[in-house]
Amino acid sequence: MKNKLLILSGILFLSIASIAQKGHELIIGAGGSISSVWIMNQNFYGEPELNYAPKVGYGGSFNMGYNFTENLSIMAELLYSKQGQKYEDKQVMEGMKYDAERDITLSYLHIPLFFKYAFGTSATKFRFLLGPQFSKLLDATQTYTRGGNTLGTEAVNLEGKTFKTDAANIKERFIDNDIAIVLDVGADIHLSDKFFISPGFRMNYGFKDINSEAYRMNDLDGEYSPSHNVTAGLFISINYKIDVEGYNQRSF
Repeated sequence: MKNKLLILSGILFLSIASIAQKGHELIIGAGGSISSVWIMNQNFYGEPELNYAPKVGYGGSFNMGYNFTENLSIMAELLYSKQGQKYEDKQVMEGMKYDAERDITLSYLHIPLFFKYAFGTSATKFRFLLGPQFSKLLDATQTYTRGGNTLGTEAVNLEGKTFKTDAANIKERFIDNDIAIVLDVGADIHLSDKFFISPGFRMNYGFKDINSEAYRMNDLDGEYSPSHNVTAGLFISINYKIDVEGYNQRSF
């Protein structure tokens, strides 16, 4: 799946580049993000749940776009990000009360595809990005301590496999891919005729239940709720415009 995602990203970037041979401007750039990240609906595999705590995620990207007009564009990114969820609370296990902390970190490779609408002056344009995001899970880890220690508590998943609920490597507990909708609201601020920076506020919601089927286990109330990735934060990129049409019309 990882190789397929990389091949897809290559095809998308080459497609944008080939379309631009007939158009006005090809955009290339790189960016980074810092976000508040969440896993909505926690999954504690039948153990007492904890309160949500803030967690900060970050990412870096390579992006490419094509301006059809001054207002309308398409964009694609190849984005690596760290996401997940933190929890902190008192937890009672086997009659003992602990100060419990759990910190899940999910590493993803994303390909967001955007429709872009921009408006405003030539120097500064406000813009909206909207589109789907396809994601590949690269790694999943956690630190889960009670009273500062890893207790090694065990549970049995829906396939009958015994596992340690506080194990460090938990990639098998999550599905390999996710699909999300992404909205980014910001501006393109031109530093020169060719260079511009694009700060924005970006939000994304994952549609898939990220828990793998064997770990979709009921909570202490006998119920199960699917878990979803949610992020919201700041994204900024620096971009360079290539006037492909003007370049093709030059004579050497």
